[in-house]
Amino acid sequence: MSRNSVSENLAFGFIRIASTPSKPREYGLTIIADRGIAMGRVSDLIEAAGAYIDYVKVGIGAYRLQSEEFVRRKVKAFHDANIKVFFAGDVSEAAFLQGVSQQFYKTAKNFGADAVEVSSAQVTISLRDMCELIRMAAGEGLQVVAEVGQKGHEDWTRSERYVCTQIEAYRKAGAWKVSVQSEGTSEDVEALKESLLLNLVAHFDLQDFIFQAKDGKSQYWYINTFGNQVNLDIYDHQIIDTELMRRGIRKRGVFGLVGSL
Repeated sequence: MSRNSVSENLAFGFIRIASTPSKPREYGLTIIADRGIAMGRVSDLIEAAGAYIDYVKVGIGAYRLQSEEFVRRKVKAFHDANIKVFFAGDVSEAAFLQGVSQQFYKTAKNFGADAVEVSSAQVTISLRDMCELIRMAAGEGLQVVAEVGQKGHEDWTRSERYVCTQIEAYRKAGAWKVSVQSEGTSEDVEALKESLLLNLVAHFDLQDFIFQAKDGKSQYWYINTFGNQVNLDIYDHQIIDTELMRRGIRKRGVFGLVGSL
């Protein structure tokens, strides 16, 4: 993995900034949420910031309301830009309730998905069933992002020990990464759950996680705390701001103080 090619041919290149690895990256991943955007927006994102996007999370189930031709065209556009795609959102949980998870994963693979998210954000799913879904999706040749945490349930963070048990089970079942739900850690809370997040990284490996970070304050905290190698799940309009933070020139960053080997 080259450390410098991502900075080649950039404007004002004589000004030194912290480096980040070029694609395909193994760490410092930026995942953006696609909430049903049109092809014009896809083209704009690729042109303006494609070098900084590693995965697009096709989420909230918007793809259930869009044509097969459109979804395939969108996936191809991202792939042509060296951006991987995974399907997530409420539709995958609806598939579980309807007993068609296997078909969902097969269809996602047929659409060209590189990965899928296995989550229980809206639906309560037992740990045993979550692990079975992870194995099922992995069996279809998909990378699996397993989410820990539930929307609307801040108390999911109450037992750090149980959260660790979940993560250990997900990893053992074959999850590629574990996505840490922002609700309850950095969103809809009085203060960021710093102790939980620090202990998770201490117990596992930083690169085991994708942290959902939907606001500048939490993005800054993650990068300032764990360095620019942290994997972040952000909104599509936050790509440049987040990359600037990774480079040490946003959110009170100072040139040269965000470093990595």
